Amino acid sequence: MYLASVSSRLVLHDANSWDLKKCYGCYEGILRDISWSDDAKYLLQVNPKGLVEILSTTDSEVRSLQHVPFRDTWSASFHRDGHRHVAIGTKSGNVLIWDTRNKTITKTFPTPAHQSAVNYVSFNAKNTSLAASMQNGDTVIYGLVSNIPVLTIKLSCSKSISAMKFHHESRAILGFATDEGHMVLRDITTNKDKVFFENVHASPVSDFTYSLVNKDVMLSTGYDKIMHVYDVRLQNVVSTIRTSYTLTSLAINLDNQVALGAKNGVMLVYDLRDLTNPFKVLKGHEEEVNRICFQPVRKKATSTEISLHEDKETTPSKLQSPLKTRTSDMFLVNESPIKTHLEVSPHNGDNKADSFLVMMGLDKSNLELDEEGNKTSEVERRSDRHELRYRQLDAEKNISKVSTPLNSRLLELGFSTPMCANGGVEDCGSASNLNNKETNLCLNKSSAQLDAQSAEELKEWLRQALAAAGDDSRHYFLHVMMALTKQKIFLEKQLVGMSEQIQNLVDNQNGLIEMNRKLALEIDQLKSQRNT
Repeated sequence: MYLASVSSRLVLHDANSWDLKKCYGCYEGILRDISWSDDAKYLLQVNPKGLVEILSTTDSEVRSLQHVPFRDTWSASFHRDGHRHVAIGTKSGNVLIWDTRNKTITKTFPTPAHQSAVNYVSFNAKNTSLAASMQNGDTVIYGLVSNIPVLTIKLSCSKSISAMKFHHESRAILGFATDEGHMVLRDITTNKDKVFFENVHASPVSDFTYSLVNKDVMLSTGYDKIMHVYDVRLQNVVSTIRTSYTLTSLAINLDNQVALGAKNGVMLVYDLRDLTNPFKVLKGHEEEVNRICFQPVRKKATSTEISLHEDKETTPSKLQSPLKTRTSDMFLVNESPIKTHLEVSPHNGDNKADSFLVMMGLDKSNLELDEEGNKTSEVERRSDRHELRYRQLDAEKNISKVSTPLNSRLLELGFSTPMCANGGVEDCGSASNLNNKETNLCLNKSSAQLDAQSAEELKEWLRQALAAAGDDSRHYFLHVMMALTKQKIFLEKQLVGMSEQIQNLVDNQNGLIEMNRKLALEIDQLKSQRNT
């Protein structure tokens, strides 16, 4: 594990021995930003000229793998899941998403009316929102699903944001640090402050971070040579470190080790459990440490991630397997109607990889060879698909004539309870003859009879439908069978719930019968006392 820090160059220290391991670059000016990818494989840096570089640290030396072709980049950040997508903010106020695998822009967000340089960009914990803080003090929240600005945050306490980042666990918590010395945690769902630490620093806040062990712990550093440790839940400062250095950056790892970057190029490493003195002082820079960050714990490699070293066009065997990346659900939603036709999508690699029929080996519409081993042209394959669709439409007309008793089975099912049959509480005396064993036996028999009838009706219906449609519509009936299976499971759950309700009604009536018996006994006792 490395501790990465940047000033006019990138320096990597071993986080175990704290030895200086690697250096990279020597620029005229201070590097603007640096961050690790979530899978701990690559470093993302923004150099003084506004160019974004993706670096690899796995070799004996740091290597540049990719340059993003934008010269006015002001900030950049990796997606929270892997290393494929990078959010980029430009000096002119544009925000976009860069695909590192295809080396193209995948998303470009609308530019705000008042354009300003994007100082900071940050993805939220679930990768559903992207925050971009502008130099004019505004922070725009972009929805990554709708690809439009959904919220603009204007802090009432400041118009100069010195640091901004989303919480690593709470998807709606966005943290701000200001030049006035304030710390703010804003809930973007309500656009209200969750925590506000006013004038907690006597000078601008240079950086802040969240604890990776306790989500309620936050840390901040300032130019006043102070680091604060906060309890967000209690909304107070629990610890303070005073140093002799002007602090410019901050990072924390899973071992509760806190690294502080200073204006003079020194880095201080503390143990959060003992903040009396730093246990390590690191030197490797001659200028101010603008950013500092620990390498995250490397996650287990998955087959869906392709390394940036690899060329996906020349290594088809490393493409993602459809068995592991399928996102479509096997069953339809139980409340949604069954599709009345099979949508034949155009020949596309991504759609093909996401098809359940491909995984089952049932989709032959895109094969290059026919059953006799002869090549078929694209026109012939299209005509075969159109013919298949017409046959399916004819089959659907025949299917509509076949009844599906499962849909109305629940409505026809009804149970009469003894408490309601004879007028409720008034007739508790006559209900005292109720036998619990007979009720349970009747209930079990009804449930077993329902299951047997449903299974037989389902088999009969499928047999008739298959006979009417033929073999060419097996794709359509596969979806139908899955939907019916889901519906059967849903009905069984409802039956169990009804059984529990009936049992509760029986228990309640037994209680009423017992109360009626006690009242009758008390009445007899009162009558006997009156006669005496």
